[in-house]
Amino acid sequence: MFKTKLTLLSLLVLGSGAAYADKIVEISVDTHTVAPGTTGYLDFQFNLGPQVTQAATVQILNFQGGTYFGGTQQLTGGASGGPLPSTITLVNSSSFDDAFEGVSLGNSLSFLLDFGGAAVNSPNGTAASTSEFLFSMFSDVNGTVPLLTSDPNGVLGSVTVNLDGTLKTQSASSSLGFVPEPAAFWLLGGGLTVLGALRRFRRGV
Repeated sequence: MFKTKLTLLSLLVLGSGAAYADKIVEISVDTHTVAPGTTGYLDFQFNLGPQVTQAATVQILNFQGGTYFGGTQQLTGGASGGPLPSTITLVNSSSFDDAFEGVSLGNSLSFLLDFGGAAVNSPNGTAASTSEFLFSMFSDVNGTVPLLTSDPNGVLGSVTVNLDGTLKTQSASSSLGFVPEPAAFWLLGGGLTVLGALRRFRRGV
């Protein structure tokens, strides 16, 4: 009987690991220097490299700190979903996979990036190029005047999906910060819960 329960718990642990195979990054942006209610135009890109690139996706989740400014969303290439705060999905299907929309800003904004797909979960070792996620902000609907960054293209930060499936984050603005892989903490919590259950089963034997 104990062996049966232990096998069940093992499956639960393995299932938890599978559920968190994707890699999660949290982005936060300090927007307090911008007048409250100002419209900021957010640009999310996730593009192929110049050579053979393995398939990958990124979802923009749990967006907070801004209210969608109607009529501004533009989706290009492998972009779908939204508008914010609804989930936006980007697939690295072309050299320009892009979601662009305006939000009314508060003192800060934040969102999660959930990176998945073969390039993240099962790198093949034969791809020659990485994929790159870029997050940019502008003060105009044409996306020509950078906001909260000195980068001429409006880039505040980037995340590269390396050839081995790991992620490399880079900030281009003091206003943007990264909190890598909070999913690791969620998985740890799930593991501790299972260990507690295992102890209770042992006491019942």
